[in-house]
Amino acid sequence: MNSIAKNSIRWTCSAAVFFAVITLQQQKATAATLSGGWNYAIDSFSDGVTGGQVGGGEFEFYGIAVKETSDTAFVAINSNLSLAGYADSAAQRGNINYGDLFFNFSGQNFNTANANGNLFAVRFAAGNDSGVATTGVYSNVSAKSVTQLNSGFTNLTQFNTRVQSAGGTPSMGDLSATDPYFQQTGENTVLNSIGSGTKVGEISSLTPATLSALGLNFAQFNAVGSQTIGFSFNKSSMPSGNYIANLFAECANDAIALKGSFSQDSAEAVPEPSTVFGTLVGLSFLGIGAAKRKIKYRN
Repeated sequence: MNSIAKNSIRWTCSAAVFFAVITLQQQKATAATLSGGWNYAIDSFSDGVTGGQVGGGEFEFYGIAVKETSDTAFVAINSNLSLAGYADSAAQRGNINYGDLFFNFSGQNFNTANANGNLFAVRFAAGNDSGVATTGVYSNVSAKSVTQLNSGFTNLTQFNTRVQSAGGTPSMGDLSATDPYFQQTGENTVLNSIGSGTKVGEISSLTPATLSALGLNFAQFNAVGSQTIGFSFNKSSMPSGNYIANLFAECANDAIALKGSFSQDSAEAVPEPSTVFGTLVGLSFLGIGAAKRKIKYRN
């Protein structure tokens, strides 16, 4: 075999390995956003407003996480707010709870998606001010604000200013506190509850023990709120693709958002080292074979 042929084989083999490494690194980078199969968003630990206290009080949201299998979505929330809510005589019902959890697959900002009927949402707190009758998954959702019923903030700018004035750091998990995804100013513009929608699925409550068995671990991020709330639903209730999910307290005293994606099938596992090695070797031999065939045809 002449030197040109040898160089051709070396170049083809090296190229095959290079592109294999790039491809596998891209897969690994995508999978590395997960931990134990859960996609986490961690919020500021100093932006929950509870009366005169900013940070660490009843309304402190620490994190939210989502895990998927081929047919089921699991959601977990870590905070200091009980699912029974927070007793407050200034609230219309005498109790302030979680708002509803919204999912937006449209790629539009929240208000635009809301106006176009493109929002999905989950009512998981049976005692909140949601405009739908029962807990569950809803499509074609129209969102509303219930902050005025719960002695809350009229807009996000007011909330951010209050937190910063007390030395806290406002944030929304995967979004900044001032992200234009949400309207920041105006009267009663924090849309945190389902106004109306079409029920398309049920939810099943999950205990902290069940969530732990599923690999959930907020503590790895030092997110150690007193409450871990979880539920699951059938993925057929929602589309596949990228989404932004968000959750506010009914008073908008804290909020969190998560960027994620639902696949049509279960999420791909991170390749094992043996699989990576086997793929590289296989592609190398394919490259050598291609080079030899090319040389043979030239001869």
